Amino acid sequence: MHPDKTMEFGIVGALGRMGRAIAARAVMAVETDFSPSLLPKLCVPIEYAAHPDLGKKYRDVTHIACDATIVSLAEAKIPAGGLIDFSHAATVIETLRRAAETGVPVVVGTTGFTNEQRKELENMATKIPLIIASNMAIGVNVLFALVEQAARALKDHGFAPEIMEIHHNLKKDSPSGTAVTMQEAIRIAYGFSENDILHGREGMVGERKKNELGVIALRGGDVVGDHTAYFLGQGERIEIKHQATNRDTFAAGALAALKFLQGKKPGLYSMKDVLGLRSN
Repeated sequence: MHPDKTMEFGIVGALGRMGRAIAARAVMAVETDFSPSLLPKLCVPIEYAAHPDLGKKYRDVTHIACDATIVSLAEAKIPAGGLIDFSHAATVIETLRRAAETGVPVVVGTTGFTNEQRKELENMATKIPLIIASNMAIGVNVLFALVEQAARALKDHGFAPEIMEIHHNLKKDSPSGTAVTMQEAIRIAYGFSENDILHGREGMVGERKKNELGVIALRGGDVVGDHTAYFLGQGERIEIKHQATNRDTFAAGALAALKFLQGKKPGLYSMKDVLGLRSN
């Protein structure tokens, strides 16, 4: 393939569940997702410095058709198309610093950041084109827009908001980053404070307060990700729900986000920009 028809990129966390899903999706190079003039090519699979598979061919470890060698971030030659990071909240800043050396774009799908970590990442947008998204799935980002729209419309009409999310038993952070994004959209629309958010209810908690937002996390099995926003009124309720049945949805969104960032100026972009959902 001619070099000007590829988007050469790297994955940080290339051997994780999402890293493998993105690599497999890139190998497919589906023309409905990518113009033939810009097909993705994984050329730098990256893992943490002490990973036992460093130095091995990615194909040999994953059986995904990529002959690149697995390397650490420190020794990686950062590709012109940029990086997708699905690693760990504590290490993402190092990915952005490496990207800033040449100004390449980065898509971050890692979750579980503290407020301080998130602020530090966002500050790097002065140096690189950057997207940080709690969920890369195209449908989920439409869900975010619908939840925000519903919250604004229902906040003054007695509808009580609640959120429930379900994930597999290996997920480490709770609630999920997707649920947190939904939570913030509702909280801001309703004018709630962070103290109005309840993560579960137990005992004699009393009647539900008007300014209350319950966020419930369930864990078990192999659930990829279910998220539901409830707006509970008198005599009616609205449920806005998204269910992911495999990680390919997240992989497709991550690659679409990186494609969007090609040629962009440094700045903090979002999946709203990728999908054309940004309000004017």
